[in-house]
Amino acid sequence: MPAAKTKLLKSLLLGLTALLIIMLLSAYLLLRASLPKLDGEQALPGLGQTVDVMRDAGGMAVFTAHSRQDLAHAVGFVHAQERFFQMDLLRRNSAGELSGLFGAAALKRDKEIRLHRFRDRAQLALQTMPAQHREVIEAYTHGVNQGLEALAARSFEYYLLGAEPVPWQPSDTMLALYSMYLDLQHHDGRRDLSLTLMKSYLPEDLYAFLHPPGSQWDAPIDGSILATNPLPTSGWPTSQNKELVMLDGSPEDRTIGSNNWAVGGALSPYQAGILADDMHLGLRVPNIWFKAQFNWQQNGQQHQVTGVTLPGTPLMVVGSNGKLAWGFTNSYGDWSDLIRLKLNENGDQYLTPAGYQPFTFVSQQIDIKDAPTQTIQVKETIWGPVVSEDEHGNPLALRWVAHDQQGANMNLIGLELAHTVEQGADVGNTMGIPAQNLMMADSQGNIGWTIAGPMPVRFGFDSRYIADWSDGSAGWSGYLESNDYPRVINPAHHRLWTANARVVGGQMYDKIGDGGYALGARNQQIRDDLFAKDSLNEQDLLDIQLDNRAVFLTPWHDFMLKTVLPASQHPQKALVIEALQNWTASAAEDDLGYLLVRQFRLNLRDKVFQDLNRLMLAHSPRFNFNAVRNQMEAPLWLMVSQQPQNLLPSDYDSWTELFNAALTDSLAKLDKDFGDWRTLTWGQFNAVDIRHPMSAFVPLLGELTDMPKLPLAGDSFMPRVAQSSSGASQRLVVAPGHEDKAIFHMPSSQAGHPLSPYFGVGHEAWRSGQPTGLLPQATRYQLRLIPGE
Repeated sequence: MPAAKTKLLKSLLLGLTALLIIMLLSAYLLLRASLPKLDGEQALPGLGQTVDVMRDAGGMAVFTAHSRQDLAHAVGFVHAQERFFQMDLLRRNSAGELSGLFGAAALKRDKEIRLHRFRDRAQLALQTMPAQHREVIEAYTHGVNQGLEALAARSFEYYLLGAEPVPWQPSDTMLALYSMYLDLQHHDGRRDLSLTLMKSYLPEDLYAFLHPPGSQWDAPIDGSILATNPLPTSGWPTSQNKELVMLDGSPEDRTIGSNNWAVGGALSPYQAGILADDMHLGLRVPNIWFKAQFNWQQNGQQHQVTGVTLPGTPLMVVGSNGKLAWGFTNSYGDWSDLIRLKLNENGDQYLTPAGYQPFTFVSQQIDIKDAPTQTIQVKETIWGPVVSEDEHGNPLALRWVAHDQQGANMNLIGLELAHTVEQGADVGNTMGIPAQNLMMADSQGNIGWTIAGPMPVRFGFDSRYIADWSDGSAGWSGYLESNDYPRVINPAHHRLWTANARVVGGQMYDKIGDGGYALGARNQQIRDDLFAKDSLNEQDLLDIQLDNRAVFLTPWHDFMLKTVLPASQHPQKALVIEALQNWTASAAEDDLGYLLVRQFRLNLRDKVFQDLNRLMLAHSPRFNFNAVRNQMEAPLWLMVSQQPQNLLPSDYDSWTELFNAALTDSLAKLDKDFGDWRTLTWGQFNAVDIRHPMSAFVPLLGELTDMPKLPLAGDSFMPRVAQSSSGASQRLVVAPGHEDKAIFHMPSSQAGHPLSPYFGVGHEAWRSGQPTGLLPQATRYQLRLIPGE
């Protein structure tokens, strides 16, 4: 090559290298500019008095203020600096405004959510709440927007999206709450629709068998027993649809949920009760919660509360105020109903107790990035929006607590000042949140459970199914008063527990209803752990949170060894037997046997219910197996253990053939996904997969933002719920008044910024289960927020 060309080539390479270095340096400097301010002073116009914000090495924020309004102002400032993009996603999710950020890819979701008009409802909730609550939200909003403005550069997500952050509005805080409704409750009536289809098109005895009131796994706190139903004489109805219906292959217990329990002072090392709470959600970077301590004055008294906040709101969601500790699990009661509408001949009116009425249409404009704005018409009735239709094309309206004024308020703030379980229950029964199991322990040794959230009063119909409300004989007559709420306080055995399964029976159960309870296996294992000891301390309760024993899968393990494998001709049969004989009976990181049993059961379950899915989907594509599957373990176990010929799936000539197919397919799927199942362990299969929401779409971003993909112990159907990208979003064990001995875990980290000095701090303790404290450690950063002009 001539010297001149060589020189030119070198110059080009040097130029490209220099350009790349400049680009990387610019990106780094841009990232640095969007870091939150941790030290020094910051003037905030509108702030009443100085607020100090201390952070420890893990980034936990400690706020010290002179009033609750100033505290909210400071919390808003810090939330915006640390987590504004997360907050933005929360409000856009419930408002149906994701298309404004992500373009047409989010349009279908936005159209679906716009049916609920949550932005309008948020505005109404703001106008009707008490003045002192509105003042707290307004102070928070001021802080959010000042925190956003104080950043030297917008956060990197907005640069990647080519978007500008939109200022926070007071109503956006209520939208953050509505986003939790969308996470924790069905927004489209899918369970009512699916159960109605099953009840309509299955023989009566087959339907009763598949939808039992209870199972051998139930463990309600009042000991009430609801029986399973016997094997039916009917078989699967025939269906012309013989296509394989792909199910998701995930466990029934993977639905959003949580664990919590409490032990009374009689069982603790103190006179105080002890609370344990771990809320299960989808996990991402950053974590949904933000760890904080609030210190402020009110009515001449000093107050302190420590726990986790939800960025987007000024509230301490779970924590302890030194007198009372509280935590939540999703209740899975029945909080919505589908109503089948009767139309007039023209189809433009629907029948009500007052006669035919026209539909109301509300226009909704959806802004779409890089595309014209679209306008949709939301079709509404006196009961709620039209969200779907039945298999005959009849429109279905949704009656949902989230649509009513009772559904959203700021009353959770009252827990900050509650000192006893009774006071906490009184507050909980007035909260406007997605209905939760509120678990509490106080410093006097009392423990209590109740429902926090609005509870509708129904009449004239079975709320599990689609109903006709047109003649006035069925419907809702309002909401329960606080003094009618279910409560259990200080049971004689000094123990309470919930885990998304049925909590109580009798009249209390009738008030709550069944909105799709989790199978009680997790609940039962927690109960048995609690009764295994006569005294319990914080470490004992953490041990229960980390209990990954395979109690639920043990019968399936034995079934494989005694029934499936002896009749199998699989060429790797001996290796499977060896793995099962060596299993640890737990979802341990290094266990292969656990993985094989788990995957076999899931594959077999999907094959057993293949005919059910085909039949229901032939009647309506809206049938949703996942919405009704949670209690099908009892009928599944009866079928595979007794092998009735009338319930043999139509794809197979014998149950033995079915079992062999499930074994073969589960092993083949592991080979396809991982290369060779023999080299796998449960921890590798279940490795941490906690990512930033955008890392899947931006090359190399995950190297900067995502958590290390390390083995993870735990699974469904056990207290240690842990599945790659879902599970315990926090773990808390605390005796009020003894917070110095409390234990706290949180995945991902406190930080939302990958260059933060505490990015990823605390994540490994969550993964490995090493105890870490709740209270802030030594101050590392100190920011003073001062009133400004």
